This record gives sequence, structure tokens and C-alpha cells, in this order.
Amino acid sequence: MKKIIIENLISSQKTAVLEDDKLVELFIEDNKKNKIVSNIYRGIVKKVLPGIDACFIDVGFDKLAYLQLKKDTNIKCGQEILVQINKEEIGTKGAKLNLEISLAGRYLVYIPSNSRTTISNKITLEKERFRLKKIAKSINEENVGLIIRTEAIGCSKEELQEDIEELKNQYENIQKEYKLGMGPKLLYKSLDFCTKYVKDNANEYVDKIITNDSIKYEELKIILKSIKKEYVEKLVLEEDKDIFDLYKVNNQIEKCLNKKVWLKSGGYLIIEKTEALTVIDVNTGKFTGNLKLDETVYKTNLEAAVEICKQLKLRDIGGIIIIDFIDMHKNDYKEELLKTLQIQLKKDKRKSEVLGMTKLGLVEVARRREKDSIDKYYLDECIKCDGRAYNKSVNYLIDTIEKEIIRIKVHTSYNNITIMLNNDLYNIINKNYRDIIEKISEKYGIIISLDNSSELNYEKINIIYNT
Repeated sequence: MKKIIIENLISSQKTAVLEDDKLVELFIEDNKKNKIVSNIYRGIVKKVLPGIDACFIDVGFDKLAYLQLKKDTNIKCGQEILVQINKEEIGTKGAKLNLEISLAGRYLVYIPSNSRTTISNKITLEKERFRLKKIAKSINEENVGLIIRTEAIGCSKEELQEDIEELKNQYENIQKEYKLGMGPKLLYKSLDFCTKYVKDNANEYVDKIITNDSIKYEELKIILKSIKKEYVEKLVLEEDKDIFDLYKVNNQIEKCLNKKVWLKSGGYLIIEKTEALTVIDVNTGKFTGNLKLDETVYKTNLEAAVEICKQLKLRDIGGIIIIDFIDMHKNDYKEELLKTLQIQLKKDKRKSEVLGMTKLGLVEVARRREKDSIDKYYLDECIKCDGRAYNKSVNYLIDTIEKEIIRIKVHTSYNNITIMLNNDLYNIINKNYRDIIEKISEKYGIIISLDNSSELNYEKINIIYNT
């Protein structure tokens, strides 16, 4: 069965998805950064580049956002424009925008700028596709664009009608806000990720939805009640507990940060990230098998293909991925391997493409990049070795401090502690994260002092209990 576990901390909010207690997806929201994807803004056109049919828009961020234009779109500098965030800022690149506004409900996506009704490819039963399209046509009085989502399977006309009315009201409010005032302005803020994930994915296959935060618990209760009253019974509050430890998620995250991934057969993968791409090397390792060499290699490669697709999804690796499979001579084996890779990637909601195999057994995969992979949150380049190695990130260590404070609150009577940190880490936290430490202190009612020691390892945290 499936569990959705939502860990709410001062500096982050994480959503872990478990299937049969195995971590299959992890989504991280850094509370220090604004969540902007799907937000709708009134922007001001600052720069138009006719040669590449693009322009740059001021929506109130530090960096100008990028908008790709259709040919002959008439947009001028200084013009106000209604835009939606399509992709968040990554590295030095600004956010990407879309002119076609869309609002997602549970069953429908509402697109007021066109009149097409389309249906999710995952709804495969022809009779159900026909039924849903017929209902959508009957309730779409304004003839706006609609996408019928996978969640609509089995829905009644009343449920779809309720969804479209809610989305229509949202859009009308956005239009009213657009006309008020001047300059860049946030008009619509999307739900935070975990709430949206629960709204979109709560169904009979989800056994439990667990959170450690009472405010989030009440918010999710309202969402679940609006979907199906019985779903509220799936919701569990484990207030002020390290729920990632309780449900054995922490250990599985640690494995995700390792370069080496063992296969059940004894083979293993090495996953190396570079600035431009991700390289995955497949090795037979301890696996020798009872078969001929060619068949042993083939079996290892097949197992690796399945695991690689799981790791891409779990680690949220995007962009270009080069897979160095063990060399095989039989064309039948190569074709079957590529077929397995394609079948497994189809299970991923993120758009992916297998681009073929070279003579050396290298396979190129392109997976759509929507945000940074999870190691970007958990790891930092080592400040002592010019980026040749990685340490646990400050984000990771701040989360660790909060979890230690939770344990102190639950299991001891101490309300005054000193946290000893490595000199470098102390300087970073004292300079840039002091407000986070103060918020942790206030939330749990424990006085936190920071001190430093040159003898401590960078990733080591010592706690001194003050009487």
C-alpha cells in the first residue's frame, strides 16, 4: 500500500511517497525560497528579442523571467502582460513563463485562452473517454479549453460541474486583480506542493497520509473532505515527531545521496553528476551467475535499466543522462534492453526519451528538468577542496538540528542547550541562518546557544545540556 508522509520543518517541507514502505518519490520545498511554479503574475515587458521570438519580463523577481513567443506575436517594451510561471529559476537562469494561463482542479484543467477539450492519455478505456468528453461538453457553457485529468475516471457530472465552477471563479478573481494598480503583481498563488500532491493523488490506493504539523493537518483535512469524506480517516497527525525517522525514510534518503547503488544480483551502478549531464556506469560487481558471460551481462543490464529509472525518479535527475551499460554483442539483447528502458520510463510522470545506443553500449536519455535534483538540497561542495568532493549541506545540518531539538523536547526536560559546531559551519550558520535557529528555538520552547570548536568534523553536531 501507499503512504504519503509530509515532514514540516522550519526551513523545509518534504513529501515522501512510500510504496510497500519503500521510498519511490521525494519532493522538497525549501521554505527559504519562494514557491513560484504555476503562480500567475501581471508582468512588465522589459526586453523584446525578435530574432529568437522571445522577451524578458519583470514579474518582481531579482532576475527577469523568460517568455518564448509564437511567431508574429505583437508584444512591445513597457506593455503589461498576464503570465504564468512554467519553470522555476535554476542556477543563473531566470524563471520561464507561459502566456497560456491554466488552472488545475482535481478533475479538470481550465484553460480560458483556447477552446480545445483534451483528455489524459492515461485514460485508455474508449467508453470512459467518450463519457467524460460528453459530460465536459455539456458543462462547458463558455467553450473554454479543458483538459480532463486521469483523476476524473468514474466521476459524475455533478463532480465535474463543481470543479469547473470553482476554476471559473478563480479565473474571474485573477482578472479583477489584474485590472487593479500598476506594475508587477502576484495575482494567484498556487497551493504548496504537498497540499497539491495530496489533492491530486488521494485515492483508495493511499493507505495513510501522515504529517507532523497540526496546521497542515487541518488544511489537509479540508482538502480530503472535499474529495471524499471517508478519506479524512487516512489522515494521521504525529505532532512534533521526527516522522521521517519513525517511518524509516531518513535511511532511504541517505542511500539516495550515495554514488553507488547496489543491485539485488550483486551488480551495482555508479551515478556521477557533472555540470552538463549525469553519467551512470553499470558494473557486474559480485554477480557472476551460472550462465554464459553474455547472458550474465544481459541480465545485469536489464536489472540496471529498471533500477536506473527508479533512481532518476527518486533523485529527480533531469537533463541529459548518459548510461554506460556493460557491452553486449547480440543485437536482440540490445533491443530488449532499450525496450525495457522505454517501458520503465513511461511509468514516470516527467517526460523522458531514450535516444538510442552507441557501439560502445552508451545510451542517451533526456529527462525533462523542472527543478533541482534532491542532492542540490542535501549536499554542498566541500569548501576545503575546490569542489572535488561534497559535504552534507547546511540545509541538511539545519534540519538535523531541528530534529535533535524535537527529540530533546519529547524525551527530556531540558529547555536550555548549546550546540557545538565546526568553526566553518558555525560562521555560516551564525551569519546566514541565525533567524532559522531563532525560529526553531521559539517553536519548541528551548533556548539554543551556538558555540564552535576547531576539533569538530564539519558534519558533526555536539549538544551540551545546560542546567
